[in-house]
Amino acid sequence: MAMTRTRISAAAAGVFLAAAVLLSGCSAGDDSSGASSSDAAAPEQANGAGTAGSGNKSGTDGKAAAPGAPQPTVTRAIIKTGSLTIETTDDVSAQRQKAIGIVAGLRGQVASEDTGSNGEGKITQANLVLKVPTAAYETAIERLSGLGTRTAIHQESSDVTEQVVDVDSRIASQRASLERMRTLLTKATTIGEIVSVETELTRREADLESLLAKQKNLSLQTELATLSLTIAEKGKAPDAPKEDDRGFLAGLRGGWDAFTATFSALATAIGAMLPFLIVIALIGIPLWRFRSRLRRPATPAVATATPAGTPPLPQHPDQH
Repeated sequence: MAMTRTRISAAAAGVFLAAAVLLSGCSAGDDSSGASSSDAAAPEQANGAGTAGSGNKSGTDGKAAAPGAPQPTVTRAIIKTGSLTIETTDDVSAQRQKAIGIVAGLRGQVASEDTGSNGEGKITQANLVLKVPTAAYETAIERLSGLGTRTAIHQESSDVTEQVVDVDSRIASQRASLERMRTLLTKATTIGEIVSVETELTRREADLESLLAKQKNLSLQTELATLSLTIAEKGKAPDAPKEDDRGFLAGLRGGWDAFTATFSALATAIGAMLPFLIVIALIGIPLWRFRSRLRRPATPAVATATPAGTPPLPQHPDQH
């Protein structure tokens, strides 16, 4: 009897979820139909308002309600990154403070910092990772370049507008779905229905949190550009990274470099082992020779000479 009730509850929960999906689809269709109806009614209202008003006003409303009106412009979402190397004849520490002040004036911040100094403790190189508003990115590069001689610059940008729009749309859909599931939860009557709806509700909430985290990450990347700044003394700036060569000559050069590196490593290893090999030879060879002498067998006794042609005397077992 209990098993029969369990099966009935499971079946009722399945029917309940199926009805929920159908209701969600119907509500989505009703929303789209309502939106279409409202869109169709909008031009009529606009035309009525234009007829009742003055001529200029009707002309303005006519343009707004025209079917070929341009769509609103979508704001592009751009992620900008770059690196800047500057040589200076002034004190590197002072120029570093000026760079921090420039970034702070643009409402930016220092994400990380790494400095190098000489034996006297004087800073000779400062590496800063800066976060500046994307709108002020070019201004930051221009002002920071005035701190000395710009020796290297590298900039990259990537358009993530489609990702941002997609994430925003999915978040809106997920929130609407959660509202429908909460409504269904209030209408659930049996334990099976409540458990099924709560399980689905928990899963959709986790999906929404993941989408919100992705949206926040994209927002931070598009709102703040990343700029790596290196300030060094004149003549001590790091060299700009060279592009990788391709082709036969590049492969031949790489193979020769690998061969010379391997040969150098082997020569170094042999040179390091040579003193140990000499010591082992000086001690081991005498010990090996001495051990060989100890193991040499004794010389056998010389047999009594017998004249040639004389047969050996037979030995009888009775003789003693």
